[in-house]
Amino acid sequence: MKKFLLALAALCAATPAALAQNIALDERAPEPRIQSWLDDREPAPAPLTYIEFFHSSNKSSQASLDRLQELSAEYGDRLRIIVVVHEPREKVAQLLAPRISDRLGVGFDPTGRNFTAYGVTYVPFGVLLGPRNRALWMGNTLQLTPEIIDRTK
Repeated sequence: MKKFLLALAALCAATPAALAQNIALDERAPEPRIQSWLDDREPAPAPLTYIEFFHSSNKSSQASLDRLQELSAEYGDRLRIIVVVHEPREKVAQLLAPRISDRLGVGFDPTGRNFTAYGVTYVPFGVLLGPRNRALWMGNTLQLTPEIIDRTK
């Protein structure tokens, strides 16, 4: 009985992540379709791309911004970060503008097309993509570690 309960608990813990995406690891992911960039600053290309799905009302999404800035500084030209927002520019510009850089950009998705293409049902949710746009990792951005990124070499 104990093993059954442990297996059930593990399944329940994994279910939100499994339901939150339409992509599979090591499969090609949809190309991000960004309508416009905050301050017209698209992040420079890099071998790895991290797509972060963001909503300003979510405290974990706001906390993930610090994590993204740390990763951007640590990985430099090896990692491009795209924060995808489904909210109006006026609502998020003040919060996100100080965070953008050559490697971290904020892309607007007013129709929610990217959220739908990736099947996003919770935020923060992110996908680490390799050079050929294959999904290498996905999950809560606050759980993305340098060890995970370094394994992708």
